[in-house]
Amino acid sequence: MEVNEFIERYSAGENRFTGATLAGIDLVGADLIGIVLNDANLQKANLTFCYLSRADLSRANLEETNFSGANLNQASLVGANLHRGEFHGAILQKADMRNVKLTLANLLDANLIEVDLRFADLSSANLKGACLRGANMRLEKRAKPTILKGANLDKADLKSADLQGVDLRNASLVGANLREVNLRGSDLTGADLTQANLKGAFLTEVDLTGAKLIGANLSNTKLERAKLIDTDMSMVNLESATMPDCKLIRANLIQANLTFARLNRSDLSRANLYGAIMRNASLMEVFFARTNLTSADLTNANLIGADLSSANITGVNLEGAIMPDGQVYH
Repeated sequence: MEVNEFIERYSAGENRFTGATLAGIDLVGADLIGIVLNDANLQKANLTFCYLSRADLSRANLEETNFSGANLNQASLVGANLHRGEFHGAILQKADMRNVKLTLANLLDANLIEVDLRFADLSSANLKGACLRGANMRLEKRAKPTILKGANLDKADLKSADLQGVDLRNASLVGANLREVNLRGSDLTGADLTQANLKGAFLTEVDLTGAKLIGANLSNTKLERAKLIDTDMSMVNLESATMPDCKLIRANLIQANLTFARLNRSDLSRANLYGAIMRNASLMEVFFARTNLTSADLTNANLIGADLSSANITGVNLEGAIMPDGQVYH
């Protein structure tokens, strides 16, 4: 279909173009609000600055289509192929993007507030600076997870987003806003969360093996049964974090702030806590096998039942701490 024919038919009031072949069409700035283009072929089309709010693009072929600056508020893109799609600065607020293919797509600075991205594949997508507040990527029973493997989410705003069970392996989230986000059971193996803000986040049973959390804010987070093996958490803020039964084997916690943190029964064997601040921390039954606690501050910490037998406690401040045998250190 030629562009003139399409515009003429649309201008005449025709709204349904199910299965239409419009590959490569140039519709820059067109008003296509509410249009029905489900199952259509719009591969490599130019839809920059188009008005597509409440449009139906479900199952459409939108590979390498350009949506830069387009308005897709409340649009339906369910099952669409958006591989290598261009969404720089696009507005997709409350769009339905379940089961879409967004691999290698560019969503730089896109507005994805309250978007539904369940079951979507965003492997290696660029979401730098994107706003995903309240986005839903929650893993449903007997369904595949949302995939953000290798995605760039540097400085993205994901506050209060539901990312339960999401695949974020090797993703970059440097400086991202993840306050109060739900990441329960998510896979962040090898992810980079340097300087990320995770205050109040829900991280129960998350896998952060080999991840970077350098200088990140994890105060008041819930990290029950989290895997933090070989994780770089130097200078991290874990004040008042709840993290019992965690695996922190060989974790780097140099100069970390663990004030009032609760790590009962966690495994910190071979971890490096040089200069860490652990004032008033609850460390009951923690396994400190060959742990480096040099110059750490454990003032008023509770160490009842902890295993310190092979830990390096050179220069440790234990003033007021409750020792493994229940005696207060003076």
